[in-house]
Amino acid sequence: MRQWHVVAITGLIAIPLRAATLYVAPGGDDRAAGTPDHPLATIERARDRLRAQSADAERVVELAAGTYRLTRTLTFGAQDSGTPAHPVVYRAAPGATVVLSGGRLVTGWTADAEGRWRASVDLPDFRQLWVNGVRAPRARGAVPAGLKPWGEQQAVVHPSAAPRPPGTTGTPGYRVGTIEVSGAAGYTTSDARLATWRHPEDVELGYDNSWTHMIAKVARIVPDGGGARIEMAQPGFFLCGHKSGTQIGAPAYLENAFELLKTPGQWYFDRTAHTLYYLPRPGEDMTKAEVVAPALTTLVDIRGSLDQPVHDLRFEGLTFSHATWLRPSEIGHPDVQANFIQGLDNSYLRPEGNTYATANGEYLKSPANVVVDAAQAVQFTGCVFRALGGAGLDVQDGAQNNVVERCRFEDISGSGLQIGDVTREDHHPSDPRRTVKGNRVSDCVITRIGVEYSDAIGVFCGYTDGTVISHNEIFDIPYTAISVGWGWGEPDAGGGGYVSPVIWPTPTVCRDNRIEFNHLHDLMRLRNDGGGIYTLSRQPGTIIRGNHIHDAGPGQPGGIYLDEGSADIEVADNVVYAVGNPMNFNNGAQNRRATCKVHDNHFGRLRTTDGMVGRALAGGSGGVDMELKPRPDLSRFTIEAWIRLAQYRTGPDARDWVACMAGNEWVDGNLSLFIDGKTVSGYLNIGGGNGGNWFRADGKGEPLKLGVWTPVALTYDGEWLRAWCDGAQTAECHVGRAYQPPNTPLTLAGRQDRFRDFPGDLDEVRLYTRALSPAELAANIAAVRGGGTVGAEGLAGHWGFEAAADAVADKIVAEAGPTPR
Repeated sequence: MRQWHVVAITGLIAIPLRAATLYVAPGGDDRAAGTPDHPLATIERARDRLRAQSADAERVVELAAGTYRLTRTLTFGAQDSGTPAHPVVYRAAPGATVVLSGGRLVTGWTADAEGRWRASVDLPDFRQLWVNGVRAPRARGAVPAGLKPWGEQQAVVHPSAAPRPPGTTGTPGYRVGTIEVSGAAGYTTSDARLATWRHPEDVELGYDNSWTHMIAKVARIVPDGGGARIEMAQPGFFLCGHKSGTQIGAPAYLENAFELLKTPGQWYFDRTAHTLYYLPRPGEDMTKAEVVAPALTTLVDIRGSLDQPVHDLRFEGLTFSHATWLRPSEIGHPDVQANFIQGLDNSYLRPEGNTYATANGEYLKSPANVVVDAAQAVQFTGCVFRALGGAGLDVQDGAQNNVVERCRFEDISGSGLQIGDVTREDHHPSDPRRTVKGNRVSDCVITRIGVEYSDAIGVFCGYTDGTVISHNEIFDIPYTAISVGWGWGEPDAGGGGYVSPVIWPTPTVCRDNRIEFNHLHDLMRLRNDGGGIYTLSRQPGTIIRGNHIHDAGPGQPGGIYLDEGSADIEVADNVVYAVGNPMNFNNGAQNRRATCKVHDNHFGRLRTTDGMVGRALAGGSGGVDMELKPRPDLSRFTIEAWIRLAQYRTGPDARDWVACMAGNEWVDGNLSLFIDGKTVSGYLNIGGGNGGNWFRADGKGEPLKLGVWTPVALTYDGEWLRAWCDGAQTAECHVGRAYQPPNTPLTLAGRQDRFRDFPGDLDEVRLYTRALSPAELAANIAAVRGGGTVGAEGLAGHWGFEAAADAVADKIVAEAGPTPR
């Protein structure tokens, strides 16, 4: 709707100022007036025309349907800003699909005798290709036969002359500098054919190792006896094998050789001849196919300065597509985590394992194809980020109060969104205006990211203040959905639990982030050691609440993962199930677990069925964690429950857990009531390590009956650990030592580390702070069977699994974000 604004002009009467709307269409003319009937041809021309318009009026660029092929990066600076009352808006026309493409159409295809097609492409290089809108992978093949490591490589760190940051200290003897690599290394193979390949310098080796996906380039391949020697390009190969965290093992695949082009749908680009080769899929006609090769690295760059930020700029309903990213083709991809790589500078030799790290975890980010830098109140609404070769969107370096809402991210080589970075200027900025603060990502759909670099993140946040990630759906991804924080505790005040050459006396800016009401599912498909929500380092005021996380794996742990140094984080009202471990802590070096408030979560889907009394926890719920508030004194205890076993487990390990605290029997403070095959058994770990500190009451009583509700129990009176079945003692073990319970929930229907689910239903679970006598156990059994009153003395918790429990979980699930595809 057009608007009119009245302004006062000194000495004259007030006159109306008309809103400025410029129209752009693929068939337009940049010399035209920019009206609906005479549209402009390019967004650049509309941008430049708007710069001459008054900021006191609405300024809008409306784009007609079609693809706008950018020949250079579309840039916006401070001069392209609007005002809070009148933002500058670039929007798609109503109902129009508008694509901003950094790609070139590839035409002029000819076929050869072997079924390949080729075409000339006047580009220096690219790593992605789209055929009829579908991403085509590069030529890839198996690791050659008889592959063995070869050669020697060494490195030295040349200390930097730059002074340590003001106010910081460091571990004596550790100096930060630049890594210099010497020596040659790689592999030998019995396959002599590799030495005849056309362009071995284009070949890459890919490595999968736990949470990382690394890429190393080949320098040359030469004959070696009856086989071939593969010499790898340095320093990338050295960094892949000597960075901290994980290092390369045997390669998983070879990629990007003409000789590997044997699978339909794959391609190879000969850079020296500027020739693209493609092997069509069945039914593809290359004379009619739309083939797009990306030419740009950055599609859109919105960049201000600290003194003059870009502000009040909006993009509505636009699609950003077809961009590449070439650093892996130039140096490889020595990935550390989340598509951040080990570089040569700002590095030091770590004492453990002869590995090299970057000071304070200041690794190099894998950049996005759309960038928002030093900007405020920039907004993307209803946009699509698709078919991209880097990450989707970067919001970084002084970016504050920006919004990404109702957008879709898919078919992206790297991460979806990246908020902030992990440099020194991010964790301890020299100017507070550089803090990445107050940004929001909401109601977005993020799927099929990490297509090329598989340890990508759906939404990555480095050191940020007040980031809100809410009501998003993230699914079908290879690794972690949301990652917030960085540094493993090292840049926190006083450092972390590791040797560090730079120790800061003040906290980082990371705080007050909110990850809430997101629906995160079908994740951890390729990588390990991640989850639905992952955190690092101290983040006071950060809250993780109301998220719905399910169906992760095979990668572990898959749920909510508070990794090294995570502190001062609240985790509440989340529903997590069908994952390896719903709530995973890894605070070994800093021991900050006690600073994190974990409460009122539903870990394991509360599916109910008909019970012994009312409803019961249904089998296959995946283990359910019950919070104990306030924490009871369990130096002596009773756990009793009613179970309906559906099947007997067989094999060398036939254990199934009814109730468990503290991971498993090897963990200090563990107590376990479990079924071993057909009998009731129990564990107690009194702490102090594994040796002689855990005890087992090995069940030898009457076998349990299948399909029948049966009462079972475990008691400890300070001397004896005893297991019970239907009121009769089945096992006992003398302990005679003090038991200190852990500060963990009580997990029902599974072991706390999610080793396996209980094969049956569970009801009427009670926890007491004393050991009930045989008479009291019998009285409780009779009361449950007859509808009487169960003993309450020392009762610390009762779980009956009535319908209300499902209602709470379902309410959280209903609030956890959109479900469009």
